[in-house]
Amino acid sequence: MATNLGREDELRGILSDVARKRFTNSRQVNPVSNLFLTTKYAVENQYISGAVIDESFSSTLAEINFKNAVLTDRGRNKLAQLLTQSAKEN
Repeated sequence: MATNLGREDELRGILSDVARKRFTNSRQVNPVSNLFLTTKYAVENQYISGAVIDESFSSTLAEINFKNAVLTDRGRNKLAQLLTQSAKEN
């Protein structure tokens, strides 16, 4: 069963995956999903560069392509902050 993570947890996962180059092709996602909205947030806040977000993919799907995405300096700092925060919570 799918679950929606909070924005900070979702953002930590996305930034970690981009840093490790885990995305080798594009993904079709629900444009109102937490994954899509957090990805858009990460791009708009300049944590990631090189990501392609296509909201016009279809009437019910959006497309995210991280193939050429990299973390910016700001993204690396945010990821470090999120990892430290997560470690303190656990």
